[in-house]
Amino acid sequence: MNAPDISDPVRGLFDWLAAARDRGEPDPQTATLATVDPAFAKPSVRTINVQIDNDTLVFFVNAHTGKGQHLQWHPYAALCFFWHGLQQQVNIEGVVEALGDVEADHLWAQRSRESQLTARSSEQHAVFGDPDAFLERRERERETYDFERVPRPEHWVAYRLVPTRLEFWAAGWHRLHPRRLFERAPDGGWQSAVQEP
Repeated sequence: MNAPDISDPVRGLFDWLAAARDRGEPDPQTATLATVDPAFAKPSVRTINVQIDNDTLVFFVNAHTGKGQHLQWHPYAALCFFWHGLQQQVNIEGVVEALGDVEADHLWAQRSRESQLTARSSEQHAVFGDPDAFLERRERERETYDFERVPRPEHWVAYRLVPTRLEFWAAGWHRLHPRRLFERAPDGGWQSAVQEP
């Protein structure tokens, strides 16, 4: 089976994202984020929403959570996009960079107001005890910023993933899944290889 026809991996990723969006794939920018706990060298995964900004992959992390602490101590991560309707996925590995306040505030402003209020009210690092307490905090946030811009909490950090490895995967017959791998070369370009199914 032929491997996916891709010459520029970053452009290919955004083309596949656009195709998923055009085909009505639900939440096409949802991806699985993998980080590593540096203290115990254990992997940890969760699903997040990835924003696309100036052809880069960016996402928010609560610095108080496990994944936030992982990225502070070990600035490497992996993302996996999977689009069920297209039967395609892209696996990405790379270095993460924390964005400055100006860039983070710009990305924060693109979120819906309800999402902003939930983020300000949530204590993701804490054990969830009384649901009413969360709803009360959320209502206080709503009242505080009733007619104002909802500011980004300082502990909500925006990160950019700089890819060093991308693998494009497409479903095939009898588990013969064509794949193409791209790895960052020493000169900054990309080295490509077709992988065994």
